[in-house]
Amino acid sequence: MRLLGIDLGTGSVKLVTLDADGVERAVASEPYALSSPQPGWAEIAPDAWWQALVRAAARLPADERAQVAAIGFSGQMHGVVLIDAAGRPVRPALLWPDTRAAREAQA
Repeated sequence: MRLLGIDLGTGSVKLVTLDADGVERAVASEPYALSSPQPGWAEIAPDAWWQALVRAAARLPADERAQVAAIGFSGQMHGVVLIDAAGRPVRPALLWPDTRAAREAQA
């Protein structure tokens, strides 16, 4: 039995498998780039998270992946993903270092 931990951070996704005693068995990570189309903007296409997760998971040994019995997940904080009625993202996700609304927040 393995436990899979997933940390979706601001700049990369990190994965770790642990055995039943909490001993680390395998790790993998995959970076992704934030987009800053204008000064102070920090965003990313939500699909980039999924693609990075798929690539990182593929680097875990197959025998580790096959034994996963439970998953713990932590996502980057203070971000927003806007979706349509079908659950599809309508624009890039806005992340915590985005400062475009700083003036409004201070008002």
